[in-house]
Amino acid sequence: MAQSVYLHYDRDALYAQYNNRAKVPDFTTYGKAWTERTEAFHARKPKAYLDVAYGSGPRQRIDIYLPDGRDAPLLAWIHGGYWQWNDKEPLGFLAEPFLAAGIAFANIEYTLCPQTDFAGLIGDVRNALAFLWREAGRYGYRRGGMTVSGHSAGGHLTATMAATDWPDVGSDLPWDLVAGAVPVSGIFDLEPIRHTPIGDPLGLDAGLAVAWSPMFMPARTGARLAIAVGGTEGPEFYRQAEEFATHWRGYGHEAKVLSLPGEHHFSIVEKVADGDSTLHQALRRLIGW
Repeated sequence: MAQSVYLHYDRDALYAQYNNRAKVPDFTTYGKAWTERTEAFHARKPKAYLDVAYGSGPRQRIDIYLPDGRDAPLLAWIHGGYWQWNDKEPLGFLAEPFLAAGIAFANIEYTLCPQTDFAGLIGDVRNALAFLWREAGRYGYRRGGMTVSGHSAGGHLTATMAATDWPDVGSDLPWDLVAGAVPVSGIFDLEPIRHTPIGDPLGLDAGLAVAWSPMFMPARTGARLAIAVGGTEGPEFYRQAEEFATHWRGYGHEAKVLSLPGEHHFSIVEKVADGDSTLHQALRRLIGW
C-alpha cells in the first residue's frame, strides 16, 4: 500500500487532485479559443495601453483597458499556470464586458518559476498593484477601492494580495489597497502542492510552503472575498476554498464560497466574462458598479 504524503492521499492520488490538465484532456482548446476571442476584441480597438512596464523584467508588464470617461473602478486580473506556465496574452477578452459596464481592467503578467522563486513572483504582483494604485491619475481610473481577481495560481496570488501589508510594500500605499478579491479555482495552502510533480520546479520546502500560503497569513486588508470553484474541480479545490473562507471570516471579514455547477478548471475562466454567471455578478457586486 502506498504511503500517505498529505491527509489520506498518497503522491499519485494527491497529484490526481491537482492535475487539472489530466482532468480536462482537451484543455488546450481553451487557450486557443481565448486567444481568438482576445484577437477579435483587440480588433474592435478598445481604449488600451498594452505591455505597460511596472518593472525592468521582460514579464513585468500590464495591459490596461479603459472605458469611456474617468474615475472608473478598477478590476485587476492575475493569470494562472501553477506559477510556472502561461502569460496574460490570451486573457484580454475578459476585459470587454467590464469596459461596457464602465469598469477599467488591468491584465497582469509576472515572472515565473524557476526563473524566480515565490518571493520574486509575489513581489512582482505586489509591485504591479502598487503601480496601478500610483498611476491611477495618469490613466484616469479610480485610485481607491481596487478589486483583484485571478485564476488557479492567480487565485493564490489574489488571496496573497488581499493579505498583504501594503504600507510595508510602500509607505505611500494604503492598508486597504485591495478592497475586494475574487480568487477563482485558487490554491491557498501550498503544502499539498510540494508533494506533487507540480511542485518540483517551485523550490518549496515545508517552511516556504507555510510562508507563502495565504491560508496562514493575517487578513491585513479586510477585503471582501468571493471564492469561486468549479463544480467538477474535485474535493481538494473545495476543501481549500472552504478552509480559506473560514480563515478569512475568523478575522471578522466577509468571505463566501461560490460553486459553479458543471464548470471545470478551464471552463470557469469564461464565466468571468459571462454577465449571466454568478461569478461575473459576484465580481460586479464587490466592485460596486
